[in-house]
Amino acid sequence: MAGSSHVDVSSWEQELNKMAEKLKGFLNENGKEAEPEKSAFIFHQMGLLYKDQSKQDDSNTKKLSLIRSAVILNAAVTRQPGNEQFKQSLKDFCSDLLKTAGAKILDVDLLKIAGKVKEMAVKLRKETNESLLMLKNISFDLRKHEQKDLENEMIANIKTIQTQITQKYKNMMKFVSKECEKIMGNPPCKYSISGMGSLARCEITPYSDFEHIILLEEGVLEKENYPQTLEYFRWFSVIFQTIIINLQETIIPSVAILNFKHVTKPGEREFFDTFTKRGISFDFIRPYACHFPLGRMEKTERKQFTNEFIKPVSEMLTYLDEDEDLKNGYNIPNVLITTCQVYGDEQIYQQFYEGIKVALQSDKLSNHERLMQQLNEDLKNFHAFDSLNAASTDSKCNIKRLVYRATTVFISALGRLNSIDDGSSFAIIDQLNNNNIIDDETAHLLSYAVAVSCQVRLKVYMEKESQDDYLGEEQFFSIFDNQVFANLLDTVGEKSMVDYFAIAYNLQDVLGNEDDLSNLTFSIALKPRDTFFMLYLFQLHDRIIREWESYSQEQSPKTLSEDEMWIRYFVAHNYRSMDFYKESLLMLELLEGCDIEDPVLKWSVLCGKAACLCNLDRFQEALQFIGRVKSEILNLNLSESQKYSHRNEFAFISAECQFNLKKYQLAIDQFMEASDCCDGIDQREMPTKEIIRANCHCCIGVCLYELGDYDAAINEAEKSLQHYEQHNGSVEDKCDCYSLLGRCHLKRKKYSEATEHFQTELDLRLQFVPSEKQDTFPKLKGAVTCEKAWCTVLHGSLSKSASVRRTSQV
Repeated sequence: MAGSSHVDVSSWEQELNKMAEKLKGFLNENGKEAEPEKSAFIFHQMGLLYKDQSKQDDSNTKKLSLIRSAVILNAAVTRQPGNEQFKQSLKDFCSDLLKTAGAKILDVDLLKIAGKVKEMAVKLRKETNESLLMLKNISFDLRKHEQKDLENEMIANIKTIQTQITQKYKNMMKFVSKECEKIMGNPPCKYSISGMGSLARCEITPYSDFEHIILLEEGVLEKENYPQTLEYFRWFSVIFQTIIINLQETIIPSVAILNFKHVTKPGEREFFDTFTKRGISFDFIRPYACHFPLGRMEKTERKQFTNEFIKPVSEMLTYLDEDEDLKNGYNIPNVLITTCQVYGDEQIYQQFYEGIKVALQSDKLSNHERLMQQLNEDLKNFHAFDSLNAASTDSKCNIKRLVYRATTVFISALGRLNSIDDGSSFAIIDQLNNNNIIDDETAHLLSYAVAVSCQVRLKVYMEKESQDDYLGEEQFFSIFDNQVFANLLDTVGEKSMVDYFAIAYNLQDVLGNEDDLSNLTFSIALKPRDTFFMLYLFQLHDRIIREWESYSQEQSPKTLSEDEMWIRYFVAHNYRSMDFYKESLLMLELLEGCDIEDPVLKWSVLCGKAACLCNLDRFQEALQFIGRVKSEILNLNLSESQKYSHRNEFAFISAECQFNLKKYQLAIDQFMEASDCCDGIDQREMPTKEIIRANCHCCIGVCLYELGDYDAAINEAEKSLQHYEQHNGSVEDKCDCYSLLGRCHLKRKKYSEATEHFQTELDLRLQFVPSEKQDTFPKLKGAVTCEKAWCTVLHGSLSKSASVRRTSQV
């Protein structure tokens, strides 16, 4: 197997490794193809090699080699659609596949069948786009009843859109199923093709994978021809998958070509197929996936077994047993309990559905301890605040993880905990409401959240014409120019996105604060604090000011509640983000005089005040204030991670103050303390901690430059640059490092090195700064001398270089 340490690698695999090595020459530093038309020749050769190797493989490996061959041959054709040789190779592959499968009808064109499916998919996508264009965005400036009317309208429209997509997607798969049945001849027994995942939840998109199983009638296991029956349906599945692959929407990594990993050295980006627009395909061939009939065909070091999803009903239900689930270890029951009939014998599917219902009512699937364990794991992975906090400083975000799963995963968990057998999020909410577990307002809010999440996913996929979950770019110039949130807010409007995360946060807060959910009844309601909190996280500065002006006119309490204190903190932080330091300081000092019981709020207010004093150039006052309140914060009831966070914050502010007071050695000591504190901070609480550590190295370098220790300054700048590269630092951060390196080399009279670093800084700025802003940066043409670079590239003062851009945490 490729990537193993065995010496006896087959000549076939050696040849594949050579081709994978050759492919590296056509990839850029991000593992993407720089010249796809050249890569096509390699893929064509690899596809033919897999096809030839399938003749030597055993039964299951043969099928896997043929699937991989189909994907790679299609990859060659998509990259050179006019290459007749490539097209003929793919056509020959399809013909030979039918013979190998023992098909009853051999003169069938699988490419033509795929063409008909593609037409159906294109029509579905066009209709979906038209439906999405009819949806209305909801604005902030509406009366409550007007807003609720629009929310109900959105819920009804999304339900209709999702129902239509689900039915038409099923029709496509029914069409392929019938064609496969014709090709293979009469089936040896009755069967049902049952859909899973988003198809079963009625939340599928026109670009989604087809996750499914094949259920066989009871009694077939005892028959002598059972092995032949299994082979019929296995080849049925291979032909089905080949037709889907011929849509040319299956990306190469989905079939786990290990040769690409084998030739990738540590630190290199592994090849990833960004040329193919990912759409309708089968599930990934990965240990945690493989949700299709052939299942998991390859063993791994940790999981020395395979599984298959072509079974009689009773055998398929054994996957729900706890011991079987633990052996598989990839939550197969969670996938199998939510299914729908796609094609075949309805009675067989009904038997399976009834078996699931029985399992849901029993301890098999209602083991409270296991469900709570999974819920707690999901709360860590999809926590609304942690996810938004991380996205605020990242160049890209995964909308499936960030948005869709932030509510649907937990609604599904509530369904499991309450033995609700309908997988649709909307249906689960209705059942929870009917069973008086949630009230009408909570049911409305959760339904609205599901509608928003489905709409976001649909709009992103439709805009990209691909099952691409990522918004954003590979790199961004500055965390203050980050487009992730801007792109996300554009999908459904600011109001819906803000309300969505407020609902998700409240739902997760309820579930996370309960040890026993077996008899839980709860309600959630959106409060002004929720709105300000989400506006704060989304960095919607102008909107916070407008909402505050409206809110402060209506609310003028003599004694502030905890919610009202938090609202004022969010507004104060917003003022500071907008460089309104005086206004921020006034509000923070008001809060400082309040009786704050929440330790996190107390810490946030005191850190915010120290930062404002520093921003207002009141450096000595800031240092005195920090010295006075340090012990007070140490006595707060904070987690260890939070304590390290506040120490980091105060150390960094102190360092900036000492730098501006020209006390460079004291500044270095404080920057080092800030860096060391990062070790104790939970990454989820402060996703920027590694960027902050890199900032510390850069700032230490600036201090050393001021002290005249240029060699040590260069060392710190290089550490910082390396850290930025490893942790996706912004281009602006990297520019600061190149500028510092240039200055240090200039002082050392290493003019060639200095010029190189200044030029790199300038090139990066001009590459990533929008064209309309480029006139603020010098434009150099041709070779630059070091002296000219010194005059034209250096922007601002060293004190400005020491100011670190980062996002303060709550």
